[in-house]
Amino acid sequence: MRHYTSAAANHSMRRLVVYSSPTFFGHAVNRIALVGRMAVLLALVLAVAPLLISQAFAQDDVGIPIHPKAIPSTIVRRSGEGEGTRWIQIHFKVNAPYKQVVKFYQEKAGRNAQISEIDSGKLLNTLILFSRDLTDQFNVNISSELGKTVTAVELSRNFVHQ
Repeated sequence: MRHYTSAAANHSMRRLVVYSSPTFFGHAVNRIALVGRMAVLLALVLAVAPLLISQAFAQDDVGIPIHPKAIPSTIVRRSGEGEGTRWIQIHFKVNAPYKQVVKFYQEKAGRNAQISEIDSGKLLNTLILFSRDLTDQFNVNISSELGKTVTAVELSRNFVHQ
């Protein structure tokens, strides 16, 4: 119960009593609001989870991180093995300019990487090759149409399977 006091023009005091009693509709509205908040939270978790999971398997499997601006719905992973070797590929699109993506992966590859760039006037392509040892090789293929803001990336790793 809440009491509210107000002063009238003639300086007499009036007291207004408001009883807060739970009603069916009050509980229903509160529950609907709670369900709405939970739905929003779940949607946020589901939107972020694929990217976190994808980055985790890329880092572990391929040994190269997925670009932070990767579009989660475009991430595709493939792998295989044969004759003592294993390969892993991850394809995805990045919502970032081509040159920014190339710089990101050049920094990840290090100074000993071999880099080939091709500009056909319509399509830009960079291939980055590097290895950590003789039995573990990495390829990063980055491409984009000239003037586009979405960049395609393929990360791949070939290594001797033990």
